Amino acid sequence: MAAQLSTREEVVDTLMQVFRDHGYDGASLSILSEATGLGRSSLYHYFPNGKADMGAAVLVRASEFVRQNMLAPLQEEGDPQARIARFASALDTFYSGGKSACLTNVFAVGEAGELFGQRLGERLQLLIDALAGVACDGGLTEAEAQRRAEDVVISVHGALVVSHALDDTATFRRIVAELPGRLLGGAA
Repeated sequence: MAAQLSTREEVVDTLMQVFRDHGYDGASLSILSEATGLGRSSLYHYFPNGKADMGAAVLVRASEFVRQNMLAPLQEEGDPQARIARFASALDTFYSGGKSACLTNVFAVGEAGELFGQRLGERLQLLIDALAGVACDGGLTEAEAQRRAEDVVISVHGALVVSHALDDTATFRRIVAELPGRLLGGAA
């Protein structure tokens, strides 16, 4: 059994990794208990509604990181290239250079999709809108900025799935390196 974790944040971080490794549906209470070092009763103490509360806590934690480290730089004033570079760096950190599975994929299918799909869609739209704002600041029309922002989100999440499936982060690293050009290339 894993060493018992001392804070709720540590437990949620561990749960996030378990969901990335096993998927939401595949993460049994036994696996979650083993990974956190907490017995089932302790897990239910932290998360009274069981795995649904655990998944919600993971999404809140991920959303906090995204808001502070990805959305905030995109929404700042200043050079669009520098803003997208800060976003790309945070994206790379959050996904461990492409080694960590895509949380969107984990929480968009099966039981998790039913529980969290709408919330996940809303958060993806916030990201798309923030990326589109940077592209508009870079000189693109609103329609082109929106299209490119959607393409960037599709490329990133697809690259995570491919990198995870091939057990090779090269695709993810390439997409992250190409982000400024994909979003802003050819802008006025």
